Amino acid sequence: MKTKAVFFDVDGTIIPLDVAIRTFQETCKHFKIRIPISRELLKVTIGYRLTGILHKVTPEALPFAGKFIKYFEDHQIENFKKYGGILPYVKSNFKSIKKRKIKIGIITTKKSKEAIAILKEYKLPYDVLVGNDNVKHIKPNSEPVLKACKELKVKPRECIFVGDHPFDMQAAKSAGCLAIGVLTGWGNRKNLKKAGADYIIKDLKSLIKLLK
Repeated sequence: MKTKAVFFDVDGTIIPLDVAIRTFQETCKHFKIRIPISRELLKVTIGYRLTGILHKVTPEALPFAGKFIKYFEDHQIENFKKYGGILPYVKSNFKSIKKRKIKIGIITTKKSKEAIAILKEYKLPYDVLVGNDNVKHIKPNSEPVLKACKELKVKPRECIFVGDHPFDMQAAKSAGCLAIGVLTGWGNRKNLKKAGADYIIKDLKSLIKLLK
């Protein structure tokens, strides 16, 4: 069946995962609270809403969670420019996908305005964006994927979901999409395969070959 839409996760798929982790640590420093020493500890929480991450990692920030989140969001774009930018082959893939007249969707646990700012900064085209503030249930629930399909008027089986986290694979498979795991972020071959990945690629260079 012809592919009509490709959905992308953001952190670890489009942009380096390390930037979000670094921004979180800098935000902790700004508010003079304990800075989690181990980046691996923070990686365990990727895929959750930021409030959920505070509960898991720095509960001492909960009394001023609103200010913490605002500072984090305001500084993340600046840090992308400083530390990372977008991952390799992202722009070329987006260009090739649009050239084939295939829709592009962004499905993320970030707030929609935060994701939009990143896409705008790097001039990445998209047809639909579903953030954590657009749905009741985030990944691994299928709701964000089904919402994107509905807005684009496509069937899940006509779509591909590309992500670096097992939650991306679970959301894709439960919705009925083809799931492609990419090894540029949180996941590894073992946990992505276990979560249901149909294909696993080293980076986005191989993606265009999988489009039908």
